[in-house]
Amino acid sequence: MIKTISDKFDGVIVDNSTLPDSTDGFRKEIEQLIECSKNKKLIWIRIPSYKADFIPILTKLHFEFHHCDGQDLMLIRKMMPDVLVPTTKNFIVGVGAIVVCDGKLLVIKDKFYAGYKLPGGHIDKDESIKGALKREVYEETGVGIEFESIVNIGHFRNGQFGESNLYIVCTARALSKEIYVNDSSEIAEARWIFPEVFLRSKEVNNYNKSVVKAAINNGELKLTEQKIELRVTSGEVFF
Repeated sequence: MIKTISDKFDGVIVDNSTLPDSTDGFRKEIEQLIECSKNKKLIWIRIPSYKADFIPILTKLHFEFHHCDGQDLMLIRKMMPDVLVPTTKNFIVGVGAIVVCDGKLLVIKDKFYAGYKLPGGHIDKDESIKGALKREVYEETGVGIEFESIVNIGHFRNGQFGESNLYIVCTARALSKEIYVNDSSEIAEARWIFPEVFLRSKEVNNYNKSVVKAAINNGELKLTEQKIELRVTSGEVFF
């Protein structure tokens, strides 16, 4: 039998470990749940990919898609008109690294655009900003780094996949200098160049130029990680 828990927003969340095996059984139980939840605002249900046959049943019962990841789809049903539904995953978060060592800037060229740019990429699920920065720089250049500070945040609407792109530019200290491209499927070249060469290049976009110039000329304007007590164990705070 399907079991639920109440959330703090006066909705119910289906425990997907209690989902029945058959579509017929699921249809009967979800109809009963809807009938018993008329005084609630929302019903939330997460369907794993191996139970995808349940999705058409839910959409016919006025459930809507809310968000998904690689293996699960979350659906909701509004039990009252004009119910406020929290949004989720309407943006992608990326990181970029400004790494200067011995007066030279670490840069890459990928196989999709002309010109040099800062190493970086998307933050993966359950990954920290510092962890993503370290991983991306190593994958693209082979250089080991240590996070220093956040120097810029850019927000770009209608980015990749039609979602907004939130891009966090960080400074980092080089722990090694030798270049080795690990991600050769995307990265054509990685190298150390003088910052003035980077800033003069017509092939470097204005955003990359601006953040590098700001980091060099305004070194005191930065956000560093602060160790404070948080309600969540995996949080990161910078100010």
